[in-house]
Amino acid sequence: MKYDYLIVGAGLYGAVFAHEAKKKGKKCLVIDKRDHIAGNIYCEEIEGINVHKYGAHIFHTSNKKIWEYINQFAEFNNYINSPIAVYKDELYNLPF
Repeated sequence: MKYDYLIVGAGLYGAVFAHEAKKKGKKCLVIDKRDHIAGNIYCEEIEGINVHKYGAHIFHTSNKKIWEYINQFAEFNNYINSPIAVYKDELYNLPF
């Protein structure tokens, strides 16, 4: 079979590129050394709980077009990371 694109890596960039190229009628072959798609944001369900195999990730953007694009694939929460630290009974916002 003949392909227009060989995409090495099935993470976010490779998956989005393949998706957009296919919408334009191109044929893509996506290969990855791992046995799953999604790269480092891959989750697996264990006893009904989504477990982030490579650690937790927070997707954030202030670009409305990107937010709308990504939400067509999954429902995302509007989460704002606001870490704080307690040092000698005082609260501090992080990063300093």
